[in-house]
Parts: sequence; structure tokens; C-alpha cells
Amino acid sequence: MSEYEAIRYTVEPIEGDDQIEIVIHASDGNKWEYGVPYSRSTGRYTFEEIDVIAMDFGDDFAEELSAKLDEVMRDLLA
Repeated sequence: MSEYEAIRYTVEPIEGDDQIEIVIHASDGNKWEYGVPYSRSTGRYTFEEIDVIAMDFGDDFAEELSAKLDEVMRDLLA
């Protein structure tokens, strides 16, 4: 069972850097912020904290967040 509920979140590229910013606002009033590095040449990224997000917010939210991250990567590389 997840500990918190995600009220809202954003997944956006950081201008001038090869990172994607993830900001999650939780039901307990806290805010989580992550910088996800990626490679423009390979289109790959590293986000090892997704397991922690699944534990805190649930598997469904972690899957939704991963899909959004993939979508932002596709847009960046298009």
C-alpha cells in the first residue's frame, strides 16, 4: 500500500541541460524533486528512484510517471 497520494506532478526538460525535472506534490504537503539525466545520442535515461516512487505512491502512479517520462524523451529526441 502506498504511503501518499500524488496530488499533481510535472515532467519537463531542464533548459540548457541534459536532464528532465520531475516534481511531485503529495497529499501530505511535501514536494519531491528529481533530476533525471539522459543521453541525446542514445535516447536513454537513468531514473533508479522509480522503485522508491512505487513504494511511496503505488505501482499505478509509478507506471504513469514512467510513461510520461518516456513521452517527454520522445518529444525531446524528435
